[in-house]
Amino acid sequence: MFGLVRISCGYWMIERTQRTEIEGLVATPVQWNCPLAPFTSFGIGGSADALIVIESIRELTDLLFYFSKNRIASRFIGRGTNILVADHGFKGAVLLFGKAFSGIKKVSEQDDTVRIRVGGGCSLAKLLKWCINEGYSGFEFASGIPGSVGGAVVMNAGAWGGEVADVIAAVTVYSCDEGEKQLQADALEFTYRQWQNRKTNENEERLVLSADFNLQRRTTKSIRESCLGFLEKRKGKQPRGVKNAGSFFKNPPGDSAGRLIEAAGLKGITCGDAMVSPVHANFLVNIGAARAADVQQLMEEVIRKVKETSGITLIPEVHFL
Repeated sequence: MFGLVRISCGYWMIERTQRTEIEGLVATPVQWNCPLAPFTSFGIGGSADALIVIESIRELTDLLFYFSKNRIASRFIGRGTNILVADHGFKGAVLLFGKAFSGIKKVSEQDDTVRIRVGGGCSLAKLLKWCINEGYSGFEFASGIPGSVGGAVVMNAGAWGGEVADVIAAVTVYSCDEGEKQLQADALEFTYRQWQNRKTNENEERLVLSADFNLQRRTTKSIRESCLGFLEKRKGKQPRGVKNAGSFFKNPPGDSAGRLIEAAGLKGITCGDAMVSPVHANFLVNIGAARAADVQQLMEEVIRKVKETSGITLIPEVHFL
């Protein structure tokens, strides 16, 4: 699961002779041999050959063309809240959206419906704070959910009966074979915690540059109260003070992954410093210096035991790098 599949398919490490060329394509200094653990909520993982912050479409297109031409693997990680990085890291370039992709603006307004456009690199926390201040309702379900808007679209993030698919109006995406294009809501195929058609016909992932959302006008006070209510619910039901990647497994139809894991007697079991949270069984947490291998072994034990006790095969929600 943690093997570098792209390497085995003909992708290569970044050579020293290519560093100057890559540095010439971006304005922000490239971080070479960069440890990835500090860039993830799990606090786990080895180094990437390069970590690059993207500040313009031109930088993005030039970099992706260069990587494709030179068979260099690359991966966007957003805010690193839903990934587990291998202990040996990533042999290629890890990309992040910079401030230029974190903006929020109102696009249009009709009656009580407001359409806003949000950069893919914007954090959900920043977006929610902005919505509260402006009196725009619809994103309250995201209270306490970490990560970026781009990641939320890709994962169709949600909680408390709401999800991104409920409020999305359009997504502006980029891929090498399609270029930049906007996909309207009726062209987006969302399922539970997944954007189904996030890849092009050439099987290339579409990067979320920005997303448009349809929200409703409400009073700032009522929106804030809803958000605080959801945050209070999270405090009592989710682990605090330990590193994790959020809900680790997808809920199977008609059931809860947390309930199944708890019913299998797995709350509190450990592998190294990786633990099934005693607070919420669908959280695998790093209680100290867990390695990716510890999390993987624990994950496999949870899948095995739940299959044995309930007949259901749990599917990870977390992405593996």
